[in-house]
Amino acid sequence: MVELIVLTCASGKQCSQLIPLLYNESSLYRLRLIVNSKASYKKLSEQFPEAETVQVDLLDVGQCSQILDRASTIYYVSPTFQPHEVQFGLNIIDAAIAEARKPQSRFSHFILSSVLHPEISKLLNHDRKRLIEEYLCESTLKYTILQPSHFADNAIGRLLALRDSTDPVFIAAHDPEVAFSFSCIQDHAEISAKVIRERRNHFYATYQLVSTWPMKYSEYVQSVGAVIGKTIEIKQLQYEETVAMYCKLVFGAQEVDQTLRDGPERLLLYYSKRGIIGNPGVLEWLLGRPGTTPAQLAKAMLEKF
Repeated sequence: MVELIVLTCASGKQCSQLIPLLYNESSLYRLRLIVNSKASYKKLSEQFPEAETVQVDLLDVGQCSQILDRASTIYYVSPTFQPHEVQFGLNIIDAAIAEARKPQSRFSHFILSSVLHPEISKLLNHDRKRLIEEYLCESTLKYTILQPSHFADNAIGRLLALRDSTDPVFIAAHDPEVAFSFSCIQDHAEISAKVIRERRNHFYATYQLVSTWPMKYSEYVQSVGAVIGKTIEIKQLQYEETVAMYCKLVFGAQEVDQTLRDGPERLLLYYSKRGIIGNPGVLEWLLGRPGTTPAQLAKAMLEKF
């Protein structure tokens, strides 16, 4: 029997590379794609007509229950930088528990795509996911928690756009001399699909999914520069300018309520002092190969162009 897989934040960067890995396996899976906006609903309905696309308010407990009806698995990506992020997660977990308790239920796996080091309480987007992880671990559900780091993909497009520039300049949002361990979205998607397909092998596991050893952001920029044959100058924006840029990127407006600004403000301060670092060993074990480096990602994207 075909299984129903629910994916949240389905129009986001993580699911954008995961959905194609599952979509054509129609003999095994049917996809239910959960989105928040009308624009995302229209986009995914057209892009994946054989999937079921549903627009949902995750604060609505009733709607959360409906999206899990008859599902066997949920791949839950938590909407980041949202003040109600914890409540979203708790609502979905409660809905999954209720679904699992139904007579003849097929629900058997809750996969949470979280964040590397959710214990970093100084970062709101991490601390909120820590609370969701705790609630999930204490539930009766069979779960897997995936913990990616800062995605290398986030700035690749801006860097590749400099390939025709005579004096390329990269505008850094935080101190470029601070090191990060980067994750690659494609690596994360491949492991996510593996966990969905293999299910039982990954029950009750928490995986740190880091593609690279720690490297300075400036090293990341210059490694991509080498791919496009450029030495890239790096200029760091002033803090307030960067906050405004992040708010525009995440919320669609530079001027937002302070409740929304809190997340980007804390993230940028932390990134300029500490960065996020981890070990790629678990990712390499799950993939059966080394993680993708920023330079390899840049080469792959150029080939697509």
